Order: sequence, then C-alpha cells, then structure tokens
Amino acid sequence: MQEQELSLRDYVEVVRRRKKTILLVFFIAIIGSAVLSFVLPPVYQVESTIKVGSIIDVDTLEKELIESPIAASRFLGGSQVLIETIKELKLPYTFEELREKILIEPVRETEDLVQIKVDLNDPGEAVNIANYLGTKLLDRHEEIKELYENKGEILARYDEQITDVNQELGEINKSREEILAGYDQQIININKELDEVSKNKEAILAGYDENIQSINNQITPLENEINEAEEETAKLEISLEVASKQVEDKMKDSESLSEAEVNILLGQLNYVRSIWEEYRSDVAGKQAQRDGLLEKLREVKLEKTEFEQTKEQRYDTLSGELRRIEQEKVEFQETKEQRYDTLVGQLRQAQLEKTRLERVDSVNMYNTEVLVAAEEPRIPIKPNKLLNILVAAVVSLIVGLGLAFSLEYFAKTD
Repeated sequence: MQEQELSLRDYVEVVRRRKKTILLVFFIAIIGSAVLSFVLPPVYQVESTIKVGSIIDVDTLEKELIESPIAASRFLGGSQVLIETIKELKLPYTFEELREKILIEPVRETEDLVQIKVDLNDPGEAVNIANYLGTKLLDRHEEIKELYENKGEILARYDEQITDVNQELGEINKSREEILAGYDQQIININKELDEVSKNKEAILAGYDENIQSINNQITPLENEINEAEEETAKLEISLEVASKQVEDKMKDSESLSEAEVNILLGQLNYVRSIWEEYRSDVAGKQAQRDGLLEKLREVKLEKTEFEQTKEQRYDTLSGELRRIEQEKVEFQETKEQRYDTLVGQLRQAQLEKTRLERVDSVNMYNTEVLVAAEEPRIPIKPNKLLNILVAAVVSLIVGLGLAFSLEYFAKTD
C-alpha cells in the first residue's frame, strides 16, 4: 500500500512539474480547433422526400409502383442525370465532386419513399439541386404513366368489373335465399320427426305399461291362490299322515277289524290322498301359469327397455343432425355475408376509382409527389464548433500528459 501511495505521489509531482507543457499543448489544441472551426466554410444539408406513385394494370386494375425506390434512386444518382444537373444549373462542380455531395437512397422500412440529401456550402444552391432532381423523377414517372396507362381501357375495365360484381351480388342473394330455405325446410322436417318420435314413444310406452300392469294384476291373485293351495296341501299332508298312521295302527290289530271296516279306512285314506294330489296338481298348474306370466312380464319389460333405447338413439341422432344443420346454416350465412361485404367493398372501390379517373387523367391518379419539399436550412450541419473544441480539449489533455511523462522519463534516464 505504501509503494502505491508513493507511486501516485510521483505521478502528481510529474504533472505539477510539467504543467506548463501540458497547458501549452492544451491551449494550442483549443485555439487551433477554434480557429479551424471558424475558418472552415459551413456546410448546409437540404433534404427532400419523394413518394413514388402507382400505375394501374389494365387487366387486373391492380395498382403497382411505377418503379421501385431502389430503381428511382439509381436513376437520380446516375451519371446522365447528374451531368444534366450540372449543365442545367451551371454548377461549378465536376461529376465526381457533385456525386460526393449528394446522397439518394430509399427510406428504410418503407416501400415507396425516396430521400434526397444535398450537402453544400451554399444552401440556396443545395435547394435548387434537390428540387431539380425531384422534378426529373416526377417528369420521368409522368412519361411512364402516359406510355403505359390508357384512360379509355381502364374505364372500360372498371365498367366490366362493376358489372361482374353486381351480377355476383345478385347471384349471392338468390342463392342465399334458396339455400337458406332448404336449411329451414330440413329443420322443420327434423323438428316434426322429433315431435312424432316423442308422441309415438309416449303412446307405445303407455301400452307397455298397461301390459305390464295387466300381467302384474294377473300374477297377484294367482300368487294368493298358490299360497292358499299350498297351505291346503300342507294341511292335507298332515291329515294324510294322521290317517295313514291310524290305518297302520288299526291294521296291526286286524283281528278286531272286520273287512268292511278295513275297506272304510282304506277308502278314507285314498280319498284324502286323492284330494291332496288334486291340490298338488292345482298348485303345480298355477305355479306353471305364474312362471309363464313372469316370463311374459320379463319379455315385455325387455321390449320396453329396447324400445326406449332405440327411440332415444333415434332422438339423439335427430337432435345431432338438427344441431349440425343449424350450425351449417349459421356458417353459410356468415360466409355469404363476408363474401357479400367483400364484394360491396370492391364495388364501392371500383366506382370510386372510376369516378376519380373520369374527373382527371390517368397520369394524375396515384402520381409521384414530393412529400417533403426542399427548404433552405438556417443552421449548418458542419463544422460543429462546440464538438470540435471539446474533442480537441480531450485529445490535447491526453497528448499533453503523455508528452509530460515521456519528458520526465527521458530526463531521469539522462
């Protein structure tokens, strides 16, 4: 740290000892720059911006640039135009000298603008040159338009375009009404079929419900009869078992029974058995009848379910088709309206262009024009006195410091 402080102190000491040299270089540079800035003649810059016009294509009625800004810039910067400028304006410059003082180029980020810049000591002369070059480009483009544009042909082409657009507008109106009527008829038919499907479905489902209710009404009393018959069968089974046991008991003591008594007991037993068998047969028949009704009930319910699914599918299909047709109708209307609006815009544009062309010559339509006219500047662009003095001051300080340290180095070496 101590070495660094000594080194800095040495630098300051060198500057202090050699300050006269540094100040001498500084003041010489400042004075020289100031004198040079005031002695040099001022240079004025004149700017002019030209918009390249358009030419009408007879076949398509499209507007195209008479020539590109690049081609226009090359024409104005060409040797022929610059030599004519020198002769016409009687300029005291050679071709190369004038070429260095003029900058002609397209304006960036534009498609139809050309900028002319003229840097001269005489602002009036610069304005004359810029105006002359602008006039040369205007005359050139007017000749091109007169050569390639024909007012009569363009008007005839506008009449054809207007006729075609009107005809297409009429066809669009007629076609739109017919197609929209077709869409409306399809929508009406589908809505009618949807109503029929709904009504038919309700009626048939009501029939299925009545049939199911009728079968249920038959099954319920039949179930009651089966239950009663089963109860009677159970009672008869008990009675049959009791009678069988009595007969068996009495048969064991057959010696005390006469043949007539035995026959009576067997007859009673057979009677009870026959009644029991009748009840069993009746229960079996009613159960079979019940099973048949249940099977029929299942079939009817299955048919009802299948019918509901079929009708729902048909209803959904019709609903989807209805939505699709309505969407197509909306899209068709939007498409036709867009096309209609486009054609109306084209018709208005064609009528406007035709009216404008009827009032003026074609060469005056979309002609090349001067957007920014050349004006005589009040302030020169160079020399910039303040900037020159500031640059000279900074450079002189650097040179003075370098010279001071060099002298100090050589003094120590000696």
